[in-house]
Amino acid sequence: MRTVTGRRRRLGAYALVAAAALSATVVGTAPASAASDALWVQSPEGATLSVTPGSYQEFSFGLYHDNGDYHVVNGVLTLDLSELAGVAEVSVPDNCFLSESGTSAVCDIWEVGDIGGSYDGPQVTLGLRTMEGAPAGAELNIGHHAQAETDGPDGVLYSPWGSTPVKVESVPSPDLSLTEPAPVGPVAPGTSLTVPVTVTNNGDAAADGFRLRVWNTYGLEFATTYPGCALTPPVLDTEAMPGGLLDCTFDTVVEPGATVTLPQPLRLTVASHALIERLDIDVQPLEGTQDQNPEDNTTSMPVTAENTADFAVRGDEVTGAAGETVTATIRFRNRGPAWFANVGSGDPVGTVTLAVPEGTTVVSAPENCWADGSATYRCELRHWVAPKDRFRFPFELRVDRVVPNATGAVTLHPSAGQAPYDPKPRNGHAELVVNASE
Repeated sequence: MRTVTGRRRRLGAYALVAAAALSATVVGTAPASAASDALWVQSPEGATLSVTPGSYQEFSFGLYHDNGDYHVVNGVLTLDLSELAGVAEVSVPDNCFLSESGTSAVCDIWEVGDIGGSYDGPQVTLGLRTMEGAPAGAELNIGHHAQAETDGPDGVLYSPWGSTPVKVESVPSPDLSLTEPAPVGPVAPGTSLTVPVTVTNNGDAAADGFRLRVWNTYGLEFATTYPGCALTPPVLDTEAMPGGLLDCTFDTVVEPGATVTLPQPLRLTVASHALIERLDIDVQPLEGTQDQNPEDNTTSMPVTAENTADFAVRGDEVTGAAGETVTATIRFRNRGPAWFANVGSGDPVGTVTLAVPEGTTVVSAPENCWADGSATYRCELRHWVAPKDRFRFPFELRVDRVVPNATGAVTLHPSAGQAPYDPKPRNGHAELVVNASE
């Protein structure tokens, strides 16, 4: 999300972030005729901002139109935030842009659904964090209006101007937080881990139960679960990075100042393919209750396994006459036994470079490869690789002139510049040879 200072807040590529539910009403209910359409903003009926400094609330807005016979696109929702100046710091999602002064936000909504069919709810959620000195009892407004393009007779639709009232009041609410677990490792594959999970309420109201979500990377396996939990194990059959989720609801009441633990300790097993792992834990009050400070609702536990991932590259050998185009394929393989992922950063595992052999020109490169200078290509790997994963990079080379034993280096470059987990770094080098001598 972007804030009025232009700062982006990120919890990590795969951390769990809970969104609070908001009651909202639909502004405008006029029926559309077969030849007309109208654009509307869905906004909260009314909202309350806690006067306590640092308190956080979320308010959601949506854009929809009436007539499903028309296609409405390129919606632009404009929010007037001027009355929040000095009262709350505002953060917006990535499809919104704040003005330099922070007094307005413009949000892009590329596809605008119709209320009777494709509209599925708000597309924009504002985060408001109360600032020091916010005046108790203040009654403020967030103004809103929108426009969008349509293939209907109007060409462009405009919503009515509207506003959402925001009151600044003393609102008792829970503030759940998690104790940060210590990093674990290095530990041997097969090790059983016990993870302490304690939930503390630092707020001024009780939490009538809580939702706990625990996300595990591919190298960790849950050994225990609880009644009322849904377990989704990691799978390797998609392009998405494999990760699991334990999603639980507990009816335990957490009074202000109290700390509670789970019915039994959370236990996991370090898998045989584990290497650099992470556990993300998130706690939220049950639906309908806003947490006072969600920044301390999520924590992570790094786990390092005593394991290796043998990354290897392979070259090719091709033959072609002058003027001929040949296909040369370089390859990457993770020989295991561990997987590897840049979980937090989302950076590629590494890149494979090809030095183009003398006398040849690349006329077609794979989609995820690009020229780095006149005679080198870089091919980017994804941000995770499983054991035995193989990737091929076919290049179309034109032989401009025959150079016996024309050789280009194929080299693996790990994302961090080195790979201490790789037991055989020498097989990260290979050659592509064109017209090898007999």
